[in-house]
Amino acid sequence: MPALFIRWKSGLNRIHINMMRRIAIAVLMLFLTWQAKAQFNYNEMSKKTIYFGIAMGLNVADFKLIPAPLTPQNDSVRFIRTRVGPGFNLGIIGNYQFHKYFDLRFIPTLSFSDKNVVYTTLNNQQVVKDISSIYLDFPLQLRFKSDPIKDFRIYGIAGIRYDYDLASNVKARKADDIIKLQKNDVAAEIGIGFMIYFPYFILSPEFKVSRGIINILSPTPGLIYSRTIQAMYSRTFTFTLNLEG
Repeated sequence: MPALFIRWKSGLNRIHINMMRRIAIAVLMLFLTWQAKAQFNYNEMSKKTIYFGIAMGLNVADFKLIPAPLTPQNDSVRFIRTRVGPGFNLGIIGNYQFHKYFDLRFIPTLSFSDKNVVYTTLNNQQVVKDISSIYLDFPLQLRFKSDPIKDFRIYGIAGIRYDYDLASNVKARKADDIIKLQKNDVAAEIGIGFMIYFPYFILSPEFKVSRGIINILSPTPGLIYSRTIQAMYSRTFTFTLNLEG
């Protein structure tokens, strides 16, 4: 099982690097296309009530930790902190344009993330626990859009997201010194983006911050690296390119 997990992590890192390269190339090609063929098609797109698209992006994630009260069972740990890790996400966009300025958006997404919890012991040694996850995300968002400026609009989003961790069972079967997490998470989201109208589609670079609102730590009092934590809440920053039309 450890060898299988190492191979899975190595493959995940390669996929993440390849995804970064592809997104960079896509951004460059779309920018050059926009410069060559920029066209104002807002009037045509504003007539659509429902349209679809794809979302692909990169994320960095960590946890907000609440340490457990100091007891003789966990006094060997002096300090706990989290360290952000990279990830990527792919999703399908469903957009309901029910008003000139408002959209309701549902974006089922497959999301990969890699996070770390770092422990500092009494003798100043650091112990790093890696937590890799594969999520099925189901966000529901409300989007508010500005008036168009030629080929360009600014928008803000707010919503709530349900996450299901497909890798939680894998973590539960690992060694007894790991941190176990719940399968289910709920997070609040806010963000900002920019709609760029191309002749046949809309490109929307988007920046989004998500914060978990439920404790996802699975209580395991017998495990030293788990009993030193009272609660864990997910935190994610995501950059996404949305293609819609």
